[in-house]
Amino acid sequence: MNELDGIDLNFLPDNPDGIYLVGGIVRDLLAGLPPADIDLVVAGDIVSTAGQIAQMTGGRVIDLGKKGFEVLRVASSQTTIDITPLEHPTIETDLRQRDFTINAMAYDVKARRLVDCTGGRADMRQQQIRMVSPTAFEKDPARLVRAYRMAAVLHYSIDPETEAAIGRHRHLVGGVAGERVWAELVKIFSVADSSPVIVRMAASGLLTAIFPELQPAVGCTQSRHHSFDVFDHSLRVYAALETLLSTCHTRFPRLAGIAGGAQLAGHAAVLKYAALLHDVGKPATRQVDRDGRVRFHGHAAKSAAIAAAIDRRLKLSTRQRRVSDAVVRHHIRPLFLYLASKNGSLGRAGTVRFFNRCGDLTLPIIVHAMADIMAKGEGMQDRDRGFIDFSEGLLDAYVDYMDRQAAVPPLISGNDLISVFGLSPSPRFKLILSRVDEGRLSGELSTRDEALKWVETHLLSKS
Repeated sequence: MNELDGIDLNFLPDNPDGIYLVGGIVRDLLAGLPPADIDLVVAGDIVSTAGQIAQMTGGRVIDLGKKGFEVLRVASSQTTIDITPLEHPTIETDLRQRDFTINAMAYDVKARRLVDCTGGRADMRQQQIRMVSPTAFEKDPARLVRAYRMAAVLHYSIDPETEAAIGRHRHLVGGVAGERVWAELVKIFSVADSSPVIVRMAASGLLTAIFPELQPAVGCTQSRHHSFDVFDHSLRVYAALETLLSTCHTRFPRLAGIAGGAQLAGHAAVLKYAALLHDVGKPATRQVDRDGRVRFHGHAAKSAAIAAAIDRRLKLSTRQRRVSDAVVRHHIRPLFLYLASKNGSLGRAGTVRFFNRCGDLTLPIIVHAMADIMAKGEGMQDRDRGFIDFSEGLLDAYVDYMDRQAAVPPLISGNDLISVFGLSPSPRFKLILSRVDEGRLSGELSTRDEALKWVETHLLSKS
């Protein structure tokens, strides 16, 4: 079996009777991919086998088992090996309990033969994900999401019978722990071209089973500027965002020189998550005025509140929640800036105030807003192109803002407010210093004396 040439089996006991390589490592070796961690199934005493492997690899044995489920891990500097017992009389019976055929192959180390009783190798040739049995999703509903994760990561299709079964069992995903669902979703979102998979999840009904808050968005029509309902628009924002993320550094080369450029790639998975949820509050805020115009007053704040509850349910990290909330809550702000620029009321200080408010998430918010506009219809109208041009200029302004922020220190500090004006420290300090910093970064203030004069004239006089 030439595919095993890429793995060293010298860590196994001299007589590896009843030891099988299983799951992902077999699949990866057959695909010619470098193996990652190793999964073994052992017929017999797994404690003894784990001890021998640990001795040979210089690793240590860790018990990962739960009640009724034995798992030993041998962790060493070279690799990680997970060992589970053979739970059924034969390896074939064991494999038939697994999720998908391409994961249900084993390699009998002693006999040096592939064990493929479910047709996994043929499915690999067809590049398809197929359930091992009709009860696969009932046994573990997390497999519903895993099917799409594997399709995204491997760029495989899901066979029609399996996808139909996902549709029938989609309601079971509600009983899966949120962190398990999120672990699968974030792997999908991390794939650069995952939008077709998200569309398939929507078609099977699994997407709205995971996010029932999105169900009211289906069929929720929008203003005359939108060609799609809220749900379809959100799917299209996801796809447009992927396009922007993949072309950002060639399209906006100046961004490569600032820290935000790296953050954009680092936040990609959460940005796509936020793209799905950015308008989740629209159905609850939809109104039709006397002229028949559809409006969604306050939908960004409502969407942020709904998304925050979803964040908690899926157990997002604190950092992930911060990114999600910022994008959903502020996604409409770049459009407000554009409208202000169109009527001549946007000054440089207003732009800087937006940068200050959004901080290190300014770049993701602008890029999301661009995707939002790009996904309004089949093609962009003149107004939409105007917004994209404005956003590109806003990105240039952000680069200048970051350069200025790095090059020029603050003009005054809290000590100046105390010593010059006799103020006592209070929350008001933050507002005063923030406004002065806006003036510095917009070029309206350039010296300490100008800053002090501005404080006296524009803030202290008002009190």
